Amino acid sequence: MELNNEWLCRNCNMLVADDVDKCPKCGAERPEIVADEGDDETVVVVDETKPLHRKKAKYIFRESVLINAADILLILGIFATIATLLSPIFFADTIQNIKLISIVGGVAVFCLTLITWALLRSIGEISRMLREREDK
Repeated sequence: MELNNEWLCRNCNMLVADDVDKCPKCGAERPEIVADEGDDETVVVVDETKPLHRKKAKYIFRESVLINAADILLILGIFATIATLLSPIFFADTIQNIKLISIVGGVAVFCLTLITWALLRSIGEISRMLREREDK
């Protein structure tokens, strides 16, 4: 496309002087000059691309609630486990075997936390897989 004494680089849309064969900005070659037929008709090229389809979310609301609740309960369970293990520091030593009780309690809290986390995550994933299977 020639404009007066310049040509338009198709790669970077920069106007380049007519005497230069390569674009100084991107190094693209000068396009071939098309013979002009003499009529002053303007040709408009419309690029009709398909609209971008919105990507579906991986989880729907109920599945994301299950997944997020599982993750939140895991974090809270880890904090509860740590608190259970550190509890003998804050209580008097009048209780017999308080360290053993805190260790057993910490293990129990941690196991229940992991089981709850695994169940909630599994239910969310199973729901997602069944939904995707039905959509196909």
